[in-house]
Amino acid sequence: MNRCGNLKLSLMFMACCALLLGCGEEKLNRPPVFKVKGKVTLQGKPVPNADVTFIHKESNRAAFGKTNAEGEYKLTTFNANDGAVEGKHDISVVDIPPVPSTPAISSVESADYQPPKIGEDTMPKPKSRLPQRYADAATSGLFGVVNPDGENVVDLELTP
Repeated sequence: MNRCGNLKLSLMFMACCALLLGCGEEKLNRPPVFKVKGKVTLQGKPVPNADVTFIHKESNRAAFGKTNAEGEYKLTTFNANDGAVEGKHDISVVDIPPVPSTPAISSVESADYQPPKIGEDTMPKPKSRLPQRYADAATSGLFGVVNPDGENVVDLELTP
């Protein structure tokens, strides 16, 4: 290929790269989000390791957060700790403990092997350590409002 052909090829490559780089977040059609933080407590005590979910029905968007040891959380919708969309959100909170390790199953060749019974679930069902009503945003009774102006602090006081 001659020098002019290499130049044209290089210019076409750079134009394609610029076009691809220009197709960033504007093309994703994401609504604006606003920072949200808060604290989850149960009878005045912090709830660590809880999953907090804000559900905005109008936009069909959800924001998620995980509480730290002090029960504090920050919400994420698209990028870490970016917040939630503006408006009223229904909220759910769950605290599901880690699944305990299951004992090793005996080899099928072993005399100790016991096959599971038909329909028997061999894995324990995870259950939230919080009252069940908080696991569903429709029954939790919790809601928060996210505003574009000012600080959005949504503290959640749970009761037994």
